[in-house]
Amino acid sequence: MIAELNHNPEVGMKRAFVHASLLCVAFAACWIVVTGMTREKIQSRAYAGHESDRDIQNFIRQYPKVAGTRLDDCQTCHRSGVAGTDTEREYSPCGYCHLLQYPSARYKTGIPKSYEDTLNAYGLAYKRAGRTTGALASIAGADSDGDGFSNEREIAELRYPGDAASRPGQPLAPAATLIWNDIRKLPRQTQFMLMNTSSEPFDEYVSYGGVRVKDVLEAAHVSLDGAVGITVFAPDGYSIDYSIADITGPFPKPYFYAAPGNIKDKERMFVKYPVSIPPGVEDGKEIPVSPWLLLAFERDGKPLDSARYEKGTGRLTGEGPYRLIKPQRDLGGDPSKPGRPDRSVKSKIFGDEWDFQKGLDHNAGFCVRGATVIRVNPVPAGFEEYDWKNGWPLVEERQIVIFGRGVAKK
Repeated sequence: MIAELNHNPEVGMKRAFVHASLLCVAFAACWIVVTGMTREKIQSRAYAGHESDRDIQNFIRQYPKVAGTRLDDCQTCHRSGVAGTDTEREYSPCGYCHLLQYPSARYKTGIPKSYEDTLNAYGLAYKRAGRTTGALASIAGADSDGDGFSNEREIAELRYPGDAASRPGQPLAPAATLIWNDIRKLPRQTQFMLMNTSSEPFDEYVSYGGVRVKDVLEAAHVSLDGAVGITVFAPDGYSIDYSIADITGPFPKPYFYAAPGNIKDKERMFVKYPVSIPPGVEDGKEIPVSPWLLLAFERDGKPLDSARYEKGTGRLTGEGPYRLIKPQRDLGGDPSKPGRPDRSVKSKIFGDEWDFQKGLDHNAGFCVRGATVIRVNPVPAGFEEYDWKNGWPLVEERQIVIFGRGVAKK
């Protein structure tokens, strides 16, 4: 019941992540009431670190059966960004509420000016009724979101009482969940490749270890018949689409360039290299292993740090436990040096062969940090989608949820 800045500077709609242990910090900042009283701890998968929050306790006391369910979550009482404004890209209620603490210069319209602005219709009704268990009881018979069903009935059927698009009688989209052990049993893929950024100071050559997305879908018994692609979501609702071709076949073999590593002038440096280069990789030549669309869980042989919200800055740190990795598809941006790295669009022009070039495939901006949910498109009509707007519990539990077309009904 609560509330990235830029998630990755490579794509304009990106937002910063929130670590599970700091989940919904904005709510804590706006509604947490600290007293000297001894309080009962409410176990809640959505509020790790906030077991003593007053409003969490109230909701779970009034509706004990929702503890740990989809309603035990920020979006029960908080809204996402405002449609038709700059903030409509803030899909997560947490991200929208964080704008109060960490304003973004790129937003001019739809910005919350008070914590009340971050509440949905149900959250507003609860607040105005007094923010107590009695307040929840008093609005149980009301229809806060105007969808024709009382709050009490919606809660009983695990539908959001503050979202008119979520209502009793509408089936949830079929979904499958893969846990850490499921994913680690799949065939392993390690690929050494370039992560070419457009606006960050450095490109990087890196070895990602993980499993092919193709194998992940097969492990979940997903049929791609009739599917047009997938959407992969980060915990805050940020997403990127990938085509069927991205999933079902390898990408072109990338190239390796060692020359930028010889640049000594710090102002001109723009590529980071690992401590050791894999066997068979030679300067100016194709890297031997064909890369795939990858669900990575290791970087240079070490587990990915979990994506989390950096307290006090609104910046993202960490990539994992899973990062969706898209290799370069178009290597022809510079025919003389296929798939080469280049400096940031923000860098000075030095007139050498490594300056920024718009036509290069800046693939780093099409990767998803903290990947938690995969939607197979299109979702069959008449279903309510899985709650991809807030995947922070999945980060903590190291789970991947797949839903949508071709997912077998349980």
